[in-house]
Amino acid sequence: MGEKEGEVLYEIRRHASGPCVSNYPPQQVNEASSGSFLSLISGVSRLKQKWNEYREPRKLKKLISLFVSPSGEHVAVAVGNRITILRKKDDYREPCGIFINRSFCTFTAGAWSDYHDVLGVADDSETLYFIKSNGDEIGRIMRRHLRVPLPIISLIAPDDHDMQKSSLCGFTVVTCDGSLQHIEICQDSTASVSSTQYLNTSSTLKGQLHDIICLDYHPKLFLLAAVGRDVGGLSLSKGSSGCYVLSFWHRNATSDLEHLYAAEFKGVYSLPKGYQCHQSYPKVLISPRGTFAAALDVAGEMHIFRRDTKGLSLVNSSLGGRGEVQELLTGTVDFTWWSDDVVTVTKRGGVTTMIDVTNGLSVKDSDPAYSISVLQRVQEVEGQLFLIETTPSDNSAINRQKNGSYIVEQITEYNFDQFDLSRLQWSLISFSEKSIQEMYRILISNKKYEAAMEFAYHHGLDRDDVMKSQWLHSDQGKHAIKDFLIMITDQDFVLAQCVEKVGSTEDAAKALLEHGLRLTDQYVFSKLEDENRVIWDRRMTRLQLLQYRDRLETYMGINMG
Repeated sequence: MGEKEGEVLYEIRRHASGPCVSNYPPQQVNEASSGSFLSLISGVSRLKQKWNEYREPRKLKKLISLFVSPSGEHVAVAVGNRITILRKKDDYREPCGIFINRSFCTFTAGAWSDYHDVLGVADDSETLYFIKSNGDEIGRIMRRHLRVPLPIISLIAPDDHDMQKSSLCGFTVVTCDGSLQHIEICQDSTASVSSTQYLNTSSTLKGQLHDIICLDYHPKLFLLAAVGRDVGGLSLSKGSSGCYVLSFWHRNATSDLEHLYAAEFKGVYSLPKGYQCHQSYPKVLISPRGTFAAALDVAGEMHIFRRDTKGLSLVNSSLGGRGEVQELLTGTVDFTWWSDDVVTVTKRGGVTTMIDVTNGLSVKDSDPAYSISVLQRVQEVEGQLFLIETTPSDNSAINRQKNGSYIVEQITEYNFDQFDLSRLQWSLISFSEKSIQEMYRILISNKKYEAAMEFAYHHGLDRDDVMKSQWLHSDQGKHAIKDFLIMITDQDFVLAQCVEKVGSTEDAAKALLEHGLRLTDQYVFSKLEDENRVIWDRRMTRLQLLQYRDRLETYMGINMG
């Protein structure tokens, strides 16, 4: 498989990490009391669970979510019922706020208002929370108080249109029937919350879609993309799999939505009965400049669409049906856009891959195998994303794979309260795009000298920088002179080291002075005056070296008696 002409270079950094606090402790059942009333209740509960699974598809519980503010100033890591808020100021290493949901529900959707430093989130009980960056809650709306009490699909943070209308912090809530509701939060001591439902059909998605599954909003382009079923009846096939629609809308200054175009595709967006393989969470994302959109179904298959003035076209089919392309687009756990034409995906095996969607080639594979990964990019910056890696705190929690990654048991709404979340621990990892020179300096500063030498050779860079770093971090003895200093072509640097450094032993000091004298053999003083500054500097350096050698010999002679 080939490489993209413009190579993707990035730095991987590790930030905060922590244990996953248990929110639903495993149920303790006394085996000795199997005939007791509690055992009877347990048996009835298991029977009810089986009946529920038979009657309707299982719903996945979202154990882990990642909410990144548009500028990347704040990152919220939601694990179970706990949100840890980190900030860019201290490299996302220490929490600046922690919020705990006392109702023991997990978080399903969220968005940051960068201007107000407020995070809006919804949990799986359809309760909305509005949280400051320090973790303080400033307001909440229960499901019964929502005017459209249906499952919440997405929260949309305020864009430029919203900011022109009101200075209050506001979010738009999208429910699965396509209804939109605008909510404003007052951040003063009263912390009041008000909501307004869009009644105009042009301000909802109901005209084209129903049963919306996932949604994305691009605030700079005022574009909205949603995956759902077509109300026209073309995509009303029942069951877990069938035809779905990716629909694009434009939001104007009055918040009305203008339908642009749509495209049908086949996917799986609910858990089939008896399906035992690992599931992915449905997701749709518009690329940074709006050229592409990608949709992920629960079976882990990605569908990539190109957007132009004529509408939407499925990119998967245009890539020629090559086996390696299909392999890249299946078995996906999560994804996000790296740039406008490169998408980052995490695979079930734990590997993170970057794919050029214009030709279907893998342009970069990460070496580490990340476990139970969740991806989210910084909206306002291309080439910067965050990844949450979740690993077990003990080997009994999750099955370890051959490549070192882990696979967690599938968590649904029926077995969530039996899963001990405290067996897991999370880590925040960032991927940041770097230039060739930046990447070279990072490799050297991290003392990855072998990789730096290969990188320099591949990109035609001066390898002196690698040798200089190795020399400066060595004991600067005879072997270091031979292995590093002699190999450096920058004579100004080498001579400065010969003059300024003092060897740790007599032999090292002599070797350093002798090497400098060999380099300056041709720069002896003569009767002819030469105004060349470089030659004169070399002569002065040689004179210093001769003086230091004489002093060293005198000192050693005195000490030797």
